[in-house]
Amino acid sequence: MKKTAKLYILTVFLFAILFFSANLVFARIIRVEENNSYVLMNRVFEEIRTGVSEGNVDAIDPDAVSSVIDDVYYAQISELKKEFGKNCIPERVYFIPVNSDESEVNLINPDKDYEKIWTLRSDGRVCGFVVFEFAQTNYSNLLMLINLCIAAAFIIALGICIYISVYILGPFDKLSSYPEKLSKNQLTEKLPETKNRLFGKFTWGINMLGDRLASDRRRIGELSREHLTMLTTIAHGIKTPVSNIKLYADAISTGLYQPDGKVNESDAEVASKISKNADDIATIVKELIDKAQGGVVDFVPDIKSFYLSELIDFLKEEYENRLNVLKVPHTFELEGNAMIKSDRDGICRILSQLMENAIKYGNGEGINVRISKDEEGYLFSVKNKGSVVPNKELPFLFNSFYRGSNSEGVPGSGIGLFECYEITHRLNGDIYARSDSEKSEMEFEVYLPGASCT
Repeated sequence: MKKTAKLYILTVFLFAILFFSANLVFARIIRVEENNSYVLMNRVFEEIRTGVSEGNVDAIDPDAVSSVIDDVYYAQISELKKEFGKNCIPERVYFIPVNSDESEVNLINPDKDYEKIWTLRSDGRVCGFVVFEFAQTNYSNLLMLINLCIAAAFIIALGICIYISVYILGPFDKLSSYPEKLSKNQLTEKLPETKNRLFGKFTWGINMLGDRLASDRRRIGELSREHLTMLTTIAHGIKTPVSNIKLYADAISTGLYQPDGKVNESDAEVASKISKNADDIATIVKELIDKAQGGVVDFVPDIKSFYLSELIDFLKEEYENRLNVLKVPHTFELEGNAMIKSDRDGICRILSQLMENAIKYGNGEGINVRISKDEEGYLFSVKNKGSVVPNKELPFLFNSFYRGSNSEGVPGSGIGLFECYEITHRLNGDIYARSDSEKSEMEFEVYLPGASCT
């Protein structure tokens, strides 16, 4: 919306500048031409008056005045055009005499602004008029035409802006966040197909990329499970002989294998070193297993401040249409729009995984998400009706690659809840699972303490 508003404001601003500039320039041109015309008329009239005066006639002869006009104007019209410009040159200059017995003199053609009339006097009395007749140019109509053209261009430009806003910026704004979500491993539904020729192929390509990443992610999960299984098997295979070696070393250091039961100091020293090395091997094996499990989840917290309502907006954007299509009743509740300082993307990954599980294992009777804050921290709850996990399996639910008994026939790798567990603990929080077989309800709660988010 901000980009669209800026586009509209810029368009209006540019056309406002164009409108005022065109009118100012046009008015300037008209003033310059009028000034040049008056300068020209003044010069020609003075030359006519001088020529008439030099004729020293008592009664001004119209033919004599016309002859003077021919000499001072028509004979020099080429030079005048070069000096003042073609638009400033009158088409015709002529003289209208006035009889001496006329008691009143009236203006000729007072409504025609293309005729400029100058009074010619002799001995203090009006003898006639010198008329400068210009080509009739209706500047007001020309200015109106220019303004209409600018208005038409503005309407066309505004239509183009609306088209760009609706068919380019709008769809692109919806598409722009999807690659980022894919890169952050946030589970989202596919982009809706569209007939838009500009983005149809792009949408198809992004959905193909999403399918490929999901397939690769599943394959990586399977390989990680196989790797961890092999590593765990090897580790446990190493732990048993290492424990036996340590026992033998302890026995030697105590003199258990000596005939007289006394401790041999050199043997005890060697046994102590063997025991220490056995402890080192056991520590390395434990670290190897821990790192292998922790490396399954790629997440480094990026702590920033944001409002809890942003999480509700995320859930609505990602799941509301999907749940409506599936006809699954759902509610997204927010109790107090507090500000939280945590990793927004990490929390979104947790909520996405819990929502995916609620959809996958739910029976379609309802999903409820509730986000709230208390005096100690923040609580995120996802509850759904459907297939539940037996209470005896709940302690193992967040183990890596563990899948409950209710997952038979449902695709998955067993890494989702482990990922939720890892992200929650890296944010200094806890995650819990509750199962109610009587109501066929499954609920997951994520708790983030306020001390770690402020």
